[in-house]
Amino acid sequence: GDWGGTWLSKNEAGSGSFELTRYDPAIGFQAKRYANHFMGWGDKYLDEIEFRTVKEINSRVLGLLNGDFHGTDGYLPQDQVKRLKADSNMNVLEEESMRIFYSIIHNGRKPFDDVNLRKALSYAFDYDAFINNILSGSVARNPVPVPNNIWGNPKDAKGYTYDLEKAKEYLAKVKGPIPEITIGALAGYGQTEQAAALLQNGLSKIGLKSKIVAEPWSVASKKMRDEQQMYDMLWLWRSTYYADPNNWVGEMYACDQVGARNNSWYCKPEVDKLLMEARVEPDQAKRAANYEKAAKMVTDDAGGIFVYNTKWFGPYNKKVKGVRFSPIGNAQEMRWVHME
Repeated sequence: GDWGGTWLSKNEAGSGSFELTRYDPAIGFQAKRYANHFMGWGDKYLDEIEFRTVKEINSRVLGLLNGDFHGTDGYLPQDQVKRLKADSNMNVLEEESMRIFYSIIHNGRKPFDDVNLRKALSYAFDYDAFINNILSGSVARNPVPVPNNIWGNPKDAKGYTYDLEKAKEYLAKVKGPIPEITIGALAGYGQTEQAAALLQNGLSKIGLKSKIVAEPWSVASKKMRDEQQMYDMLWLWRSTYYADPNNWVGEMYACDQVGARNNSWYCKPEVDKLLMEARVEPDQAKRAANYEKAAKMVTDDAGGIFVYNTKWFGPYNKKVKGVRFSPIGNAQEMRWVHME
C-alpha cells in the first residue's frame, strides 16, 4: 500500500500540543488545543491556532500590519523586514538557524574532479557582495559544511574569499579544455538565482563561460540523484533533519551516500574514514573532533562553495508572547504562545 500516505496528506497522526481540525493546502489549516496533552495547559495559552496560505509577500506583510493575522514567515526580503521593524506594533525576532546555503559542485564529472578548478570556482564567488549587498547582512558567513551553531563546526576554518587573481592562478593549473559550466538554481527561490548570477559574473572575469538553468525543486531534486543529469553546480540550502553534524558533512560527503544525500559525487577515503568513525563513536568530544577535521578537509578540497548560515527573522504582533524558536527546521512551538 501507500503506508497511509493518502490519508496523511489530509490528516495528522502526531502527539503534539494541537490537533488538526481542518486542512487544505490552498487555504491553510486550523487546529485546536489537545486537552489531554501530557504536559498539561495553563489558562493563558491559545485554544485554537490558524495558519493561512498567503502566497504574495506584500499581502502577508500588509495582512500583518493591518491586524488580519498575528505573525508570518521568517524569510521575508530585508526591505520588508525593515518595514515591519519600523512599525511600533511589530516585534521581529532574530535567531541563527541550522540551515546552510551552498553550491554543490559535481566532483565526479570532469573537469570538476580537478581540485584546481574547484578552488578557482570558490575564489570567483563574491561572498561579501552577496551577504552584505544582496542580502543586506541578514545572514552569517559560514565557510564550512557544518552550521555555525552546532558542535563539530571548526571555528578556526578560514574558507575562501573573493579573489580573482587566486582564481586565475588555480585555473591556470587545470589541464585540458573547460566546457561551458551549467549552474543550477531553484526556480522561484530568488537567492539561488542571485547567487548563480553573481558566480556567473565572477566566472566571466576569469574567462569561463557558463549558463544558468533555473528549474523547480521537483525537477532539480530528481537530477540531483542522477550522476549524468546532475548540474555541474547547483545552489541550494541544507536544512536540519536531525541535530547532529552527520546531518550535514556526514551525509553530504560520505561515500555511502553518493547519489542519495551526497549529490556532489565527492568520495575521499581520508574524509570518509573520519565520518564513518564519528557515526559509530559514542563519545561526543571525539565525534566533534572528527567532524571538525572532515569539514575542514572538504573545505580545503573545495568540495562545494559554502556561503552562509541562515538567520531567521520572525515578525509577530507585539501582543504575541512566548514564541519559542527551534533552529531545527526553523520551527516555532505554539504551545507556549499567548496574547497580552
